[in-house]
Amino acid sequence: MKLRVKVISSNMLIITAILLVGGLTILKTVDNFNLYTIYQYLDSQSNFSQQYISEYLKNKKNQGEALIMDKAYLEDKLGKQVGCKVTISGADEKESTPLQKSALEGNKAYLVSTEGPDRIFYMSFPVISKNAFIGSVTFEYSLYQADSMRRSLLFTILILFVVALAVSFILSLVFSYRLIKPLEKLTAATREFSKGNFKEIGSINTKDEIEKLASSFNEMGQDIKAMIGQLKTEQEKQKKFLDNVTHEIRTPLTNILGYADLLNRVEDESARGKYTSYITREGNRLLNMVNSLLELSRLNRYELSVEKTQTDLKTLIETAMELMAERAKRSGFTVECSLQNVTALVDGEKIKQAIINLLDNSIKYSEGDRINIRLWKEELVYISVTDNGKGIPEDDLKHITEPFYRVDKSRSRKLGGSGLGLSICRDIVKAHGGELIISSRENHGTTVTISLQP
Repeated sequence: MKLRVKVISSNMLIITAILLVGGLTILKTVDNFNLYTIYQYLDSQSNFSQQYISEYLKNKKNQGEALIMDKAYLEDKLGKQVGCKVTISGADEKESTPLQKSALEGNKAYLVSTEGPDRIFYMSFPVISKNAFIGSVTFEYSLYQADSMRRSLLFTILILFVVALAVSFILSLVFSYRLIKPLEKLTAATREFSKGNFKEIGSINTKDEIEKLASSFNEMGQDIKAMIGQLKTEQEKQKKFLDNVTHEIRTPLTNILGYADLLNRVEDESARGKYTSYITREGNRLLNMVNSLLELSRLNRYELSVEKTQTDLKTLIETAMELMAERAKRSGFTVECSLQNVTALVDGEKIKQAIINLLDNSIKYSEGDRINIRLWKEELVYISVTDNGKGIPEDDLKHITEPFYRVDKSRSRKLGGSGLGLSICRDIVKAHGGELIISSRENHGTTVTISLQP
């Protein structure tokens, strides 16, 4: 509201000043033009009158006395000719006006008198006889018509002034509304933003910077809303992650405490040995889980040190296969490979860790008997690990890289899995600027593909 008052007040002050200056200038210009026109007319009549009086007195013996003797006739004659009152005075006139004195000195003098209700234009000029000034003639021209015109013009200007002010006020209201209304919407939207309500501002079609500002506000609101949504999603993921961590750590700890209690109560050496092996197994499971959590924590905090060098990927994969060969054989798997001679700028140890994790997952969870490893190069470098196991259900596929996510939870725990292997693989590949792609069909096996920059 304050801004609207300021806009209207400023507009009205500027328009009032312009109208006043313009109106007074027009009034003064027209009046000066009228006065100049009258001056030119009286000046021409004064020339005529001088010539007429000179001709009239030419044959008179004493022209000065003749002028005074016949002045009534001359005043009447010239008054009708000029259309105004004419006064003739002699050179010896005792009570002469300043104009008459100036005329007797040989000058044409004029004066605009403002003493009466209407102005009067006085003009005096000398009567010359034989190179001597024998008298003066004064025109007393009423400016009634000029004053009437000036009053009419002033009245017209005042009416136009009022009309212009009224129109300007209405236009200022419209302008201020078009200017302030969008700003009020933006102000209201800002208040809503501060309350966490990021709804879009209503339509603002001003075709100017205000419309662009409103559009920017809408974009900012949507960005903030999306960011808050992402933060909430991440918060939910963190809560779920902590719940899973708590559950996963509690299970082996509970088992360890239970077996330790049994160990203290039994004396049979075979039973004690069995319980001791259980405690060792659960302790190793807990240790593996903690190590995986530490690795994942480093990845998520972007503390993973990736030292890239030109690496022979074929040799690297063959090394990983050798490390897993005995375990694959014990689990009844045949490992096949199709490896091209490819080098890439990678951290060899980290990529080898990712490949070992993929082989470990296939051996643990696929329930198949064959694993195929491929290495090839196109625009990117690709490494794929394929098994012929039971596959992954479609609903589980999109969550499979989340920490602690398991398709078969009971079987995973039984096999000592932590549910962190694929998460670690994904983050290692991501740190290299690559992508981990998982494709699977139930009962048709699973293929995990790593894409890397060459």
